[in-house]
Amino acid sequence: MIRIYIIIAVTLWASGFVSIRASLLGYSPIDTAMLRYLVASLLLLLIAFYKKIKFPEKKDWARFALLGFAWFINILFLYYGTQTITAGETTLIVSMSQLFQVLFAYLFLKEALSKRFLSGLFVCASGITIIAFQNSIGMSFNFGVIYVLLAAVTNAVFFVLQKPLLKKYTPLEVISYASWIVTLMMLPFGLNIFSAVSTAPVNATAAIVYMATVTIIAHLCWSTMLAKIEASRAAVYLYIIPVLTIVIGYFWLGEMPSLLSIFGGAVILGGVIYANSKTSKPDSNQPQPKV
Repeated sequence: MIRIYIIIAVTLWASGFVSIRASLLGYSPIDTAMLRYLVASLLLLLIAFYKKIKFPEKKDWARFALLGFAWFINILFLYYGTQTITAGETTLIVSMSQLFQVLFAYLFLKEALSKRFLSGLFVCASGITIIAFQNSIGMSFNFGVIYVLLAAVTNAVFFVLQKPLLKKYTPLEVISYASWIVTLMMLPFGLNIFSAVSTAPVNATAAIVYMATVTIIAHLCWSTMLAKIEASRAAVYLYIIPVLTIVIGYFWLGEMPSLLSIFGGAVILGGVIYANSKTSKPDSNQPQPKV
């Protein structure tokens, strides 16, 4: 059953990356994000009312606020980044999120890392560089890649912050409160949302409604999995997302990946696979996690 949750989540997330590109054909990044989470929050409100979810304990308010803020920042980086790179390229870079989760564990929890992991991280960075400079002239850099890379970092932060809360709250409660906090943070930036809806193409609006719905389902499935097993056990499934996104992006938006995008993506995925290899063992001279 756990694998079913994971497969549903990665498939829906892959289609979500494509729907972001479709929605940006009629909306600005901030209007897209505002409408997406407004729709998602309303849907979650209906579900929460039906399920009668509990209110967070006062001592956990700060954790939920920080979780929502991390999600909010992640969204901004992702939406602005997707304006200049394709859906497939976006998800290839975002697929590094799991590597950042492991890196944060090393930095903040003092967990051991192997030389294999560090080598894989370097390979992934090389792949990002290839994608970033593929359409450049001279040394002009595509900042969309930087934004999406930062989205991968904040996405890792979001999952790391979410894990402790799932010990006390259900996936529905964690995702609902986080989504509502995101929506509240976006309200000052979404004052023109109603005029944007009235002038945007129907297809762009439909893409946002679709994205809001699948985001809820994907996050609930993934949070259900995180509450039961360690995220690292399911990490390999995250790397199916780039392949699915490229395929969906081709059929939905007609986005044909360039040869350099394919090569850069292959380098990133190769680095990810190498870094997460089961044969990788901690170095003896690295600090070991405290028991």
